[in-house]
Amino acid sequence: MITKGGFLTMGTKRVGLARTKALLENLKREIQLNQATLVGQKAKVLTMSNGLVLSANDSGAYCLFAAAGATAVTLPAPQVGLTFTFITTVTATADHVIRTATLNTDGFLGGVMSNSDTVTKADSFSADADGSNDFITLNGGTTGGAAGSRITVVCIDGENWAVSGQLICLADPATPFGDAQL
Repeated sequence: MITKGGFLTMGTKRVGLARTKALLENLKREIQLNQATLVGQKAKVLTMSNGLVLSANDSGAYCLFAAAGATAVTLPAPQVGLTFTFITTVTATADHVIRTATLNTDGFLGGVMSNSDTVTKADSFSADADGSNDFITLNGGTTGGAAGSRITVVCIDGENWAVSGQLICLADPATPFGDAQL
């Protein structure tokens, strides 16, 4: 790089110094933004254990269902902004359950898209609009839970959890939402 008369020469191209500075500043901001979104990400591995309770300190974690066997997870008491992403890394052979901490006083809102890996079928499912569903059950078959399934929950009002996700089923898709474990 050679500066000549207010221009930066890069190979055979001449680029104005002002434009070069602006490009470098934009690149610097983009790198800082990417670092800020990657630094501090938590990975929490959920294994075959019933009664696992997440805490507010776990918020922001990628929670991995890394075992095929039954896993029950309880969300912490709802606080606005708490966020958890659940990812199935091993296809469930028994229920993977995500439930709210206080039954009948807080619940799930929103929905998921489900795609079958074995039949040509896809569907979408919503939790009850009044937030009464307290359980999400991924069974590895009809309600999702095949490897690659993903659900994100975000506490939106100190009472309800907004749900979004993509589920992979191994049969005709069915709703994962219920007032009890499905």
